[in-house]
Amino acid sequence: MKLALILNAIVPTIGGVLIRGEKGTGKSTAVRALARLLPEHDVVEGCHFGCDPSDREALCADCRERLRAGAMLPHHKRRMRVVELPINASEDRVVGTIDLEAALRTGTRRFEPGVLAEANRNILYVDEVNLLDDHLVDVLLDAAAMGVNVIEREGVSFSHPSRFILVGTMNPEEGELRPQLLDRFGLCVDVEGIRDPDERVLIAERDAAFQRGDHEFANEFAAADSNLSRALAEAIGRVKDVRVTAGHTRLISSICVEAEVLGHRADVVIDHAARALAAYRRHGSPSREDIYDAATLALAHRARQPVRRDADDQTTPEHGEEQEGSQQSDPEGGQPQASESESATEATSEESASSSETGQQSAGADTGVTAGASSGQESAPEALQTFNLRRIDLPRQRRVRKQGGKRAASQTPDRRGRYVRAEPKEKVSDLAIDATVRAAAPMQRERGRRHGERLMLERQDLRQKVRERKVGNLIVFVVDASASMDAEQRMAATKGAILSLLQDAYVRRDRVAVVIFKNRTAEVVMRPTSSVSLARRRLERLSVGGTTPLTHGLMAGYKVVKTELLRDPTIRPLLVLISDGRGNISMFKEEPLVEAQKVAALIEAEEIDALVIDSARDYSHLPSVQHLARVAPMYQTYAINACADLADRMGAHYYGLYDLSRDEIATAVERELGRGR
Repeated sequence: MKLALILNAIVPTIGGVLIRGEKGTGKSTAVRALARLLPEHDVVEGCHFGCDPSDREALCADCRERLRAGAMLPHHKRRMRVVELPINASEDRVVGTIDLEAALRTGTRRFEPGVLAEANRNILYVDEVNLLDDHLVDVLLDAAAMGVNVIEREGVSFSHPSRFILVGTMNPEEGELRPQLLDRFGLCVDVEGIRDPDERVLIAERDAAFQRGDHEFANEFAAADSNLSRALAEAIGRVKDVRVTAGHTRLISSICVEAEVLGHRADVVIDHAARALAAYRRHGSPSREDIYDAATLALAHRARQPVRRDADDQTTPEHGEEQEGSQQSDPEGGQPQASESESATEATSEESASSSETGQQSAGADTGVTAGASSGQESAPEALQTFNLRRIDLPRQRRVRKQGGKRAASQTPDRRGRYVRAEPKEKVSDLAIDATVRAAAPMQRERGRRHGERLMLERQDLRQKVRERKVGNLIVFVVDASASMDAEQRMAATKGAILSLLQDAYVRRDRVAVVIFKNRTAEVVMRPTSSVSLARRRLERLSVGGTTPLTHGLMAGYKVVKTELLRDPTIRPLLVLISDGRGNISMFKEEPLVEAQKVAALIEAEEIDALVIDSARDYSHLPSVQHLARVAPMYQTYAINACADLADRMGAHYYGLYDLSRDEIATAVERELGRGR
């Protein structure tokens, strides 16, 4: 993480860094510490964008106008700062906005700067970047790549410089970025919490000393900070002199081809990162180690095959050039050569661990489990292959929704979507010029407008655009993982159905959660997410065995839905129960079947759409089963179809897993999502 941040500080055109990992691992602390170490730079006084007075090509429109008028550009020194993007930021807050009312009334362009204006020549820190709307992430990455932010509103345009170091953080368990957006980040690192108790104690002690303002603690690291700051300043000035030869570029391309990287962005990023690393390590030309360290960071999120450093000698840079690049002199204080090698090694091990978890995890990953449901042991059946689903489209809804998707047409509160009509509004954020002109035209004579004059507008003339776009849904799978699901490969069929629906949900921008219940409890194994890879990993590790706490599972699914509705009341939840309906563990000290029926009635009362898929074959109608229920009261529950009964109490549609073809599973979800209440 430290190395990736340093390289972006030296060469911002690398394209930023994405830091993936669990919360509380010092991601934001490292970013803020970097800002304090970077050298000061000149900024034009009074400029909204902090323009560089020595870079005439990157000046904003106001600074250029001042130069054309013959005025000087007074400037002063300023340190870089960290500009944070709020997770709930609107598009106007990010890119800025043009005052269209002033443009229509007076013909002048009035720009209100946004976050991208503040971030120019600074560090833009985006926490939980995976939770931002995709179009906002796209805007950020476009500005980072082009160095310019362009705002266009109804034919009125404005542009300003926006060159910044982009740092994004995310927790993969909360959902992943789409591959096209993920690829736009130059570098990527995975961080994990420290498991060693002694090191954790040391971290806590250092944090306590820092919070106290302990001078001895600050002085202990002052020299290291000073050396690192000086090394960064020297590297920024030296990077333009780093020489990259044809042998270096061929090695970079060979690494990318061997890693089966898609596209060519990785080659460019590694080239820039290798230059920055060579400058930082005081190399006249990148060494083989520099290139592989840069490749490790640039391919962590792009490589489909692991990066191997033990390549043959034919892929190394030309001999003379490598010798020149390997001549080095360590920065003062013995820093940073050793520490960065360790960082690269850590990044490699983290990448390998992540790769093994995502790609090599087998269905039987739970060690020590064997088949044998009747004995109380657990087994992990193989998941079926996924299959293609027919298109699922939902009827249009008039409610305004925050979340995007591709499932059903619905009104949207931002500027995305198709303009369908206009309406008057007290505060207009998305002006409908055509409707505004039509509203103002009949009043021009009364307002005294003469021929050739500008249109005379009043606030009541302004009209807001109403837009519609496709929206997604929240699908909560409540899955029975008890011993009975091990029979007839029920769990394998269930996994295949869920994975197929998950892939369709990813395409449609749906969010999916998975709840499993077995033994004596239920567990939310996957919080609402749009990450198919995360869901696949969780399902592959899912084992079966034990008793059936059906009530626990229904309550857990119900709570997930209610929690998400509290966060966003506009979402469309669907609860999908996959079970044989034979609950045998009590939650409220009542008969398990009666408890499950009460929870089903609660779900119906809350108007939560539901779908029940019976994982068992229905034998309740057979004469032998009916006779057994009459002579043995303990088997009376087997004389009814428990899943059909629960579906009826939930107001849900009932389907049998073995009666449904693969296409019919998609049709079942389509019908349920399309139901209106």
